[in-house]
Amino acid sequence: MGQKTRDYTIAVVLRTLDILEALADGKRPLGPTELARRVGTTPSAAFRILKTLEERGYVARDPITGQYRLGTRLAYLGERSTGAIDLRHVARPALEELHRRFRETVNLAVLDNGQIVYIDMIESDHGLRMAARVGARDYPHSTSLGKAILAYLPQSELDRHLQRPLPQRTPNTITDPEALRLELERVRASGVAEDHEENEEGACCFGAPVFDHQGRVVAAISISGPAVRLAGPRADEIRAAVKDASLAVSQAIGGRIPEPVEG
Repeated sequence: MGQKTRDYTIAVVLRTLDILEALADGKRPLGPTELARRVGTTPSAAFRILKTLEERGYVARDPITGQYRLGTRLAYLGERSTGAIDLRHVARPALEELHRRFRETVNLAVLDNGQIVYIDMIESDHGLRMAARVGARDYPHSTSLGKAILAYLPQSELDRHLQRPLPQRTPNTITDPEALRLELERVRASGVAEDHEENEEGACCFGAPVFDHQGRVVAAISISGPAVRLAGPRADEIRAAVKDASLAVSQAIGGRIPEPVEG
């Protein structure tokens, strides 16, 4: 006979987690009896757990109805957990998979003080590749990384960005704020931003946004390379792959993906 695996789980802890998850899944506050039914325990056991959670701020009780909802202490823990996430570390496997698949330069960037900052990068294996480095900065309006982030900023924040000058990097750069707004609408509709020789002549990039647990855009992932290599059917494949990679990273950091914009 094989050795029996030990069960180190603690029943009351499991039941406590069940109750928290039931409150999170519910659309309204719930009382001890309803919670007991949902998690498969007795009302008295559910009540004891709820009183303990209430004392620590993990649930809150309505003094009139006697029903419970999640407490503010959970929000605090969520914020602390999110702040502890190393985005570069979490995103690295997705970047490596994109690089393995396409052999082109893969980038991870954030928006900082009105500019795109590259925080991670895996360079192309090809001799002809885009010139960039970790820590470098670029304009958001002329890059797929930047447009992927700008497209999902709150309206007031986007307005501030569009009040700044939009320098013309190449003949293809979008420098008119209203034209850029239309471009960002297309990004929201498809979920992928594109740079067709807008930041560097001869270069093409495809980027997609990364979202945090509150649905805020926090970064973007892109594949970049010479336009001649990122054209035709390969472009469609890259669009889909970049979008999938950004979704995977968002999910890995507990991100909430905004509803797609209907065209």
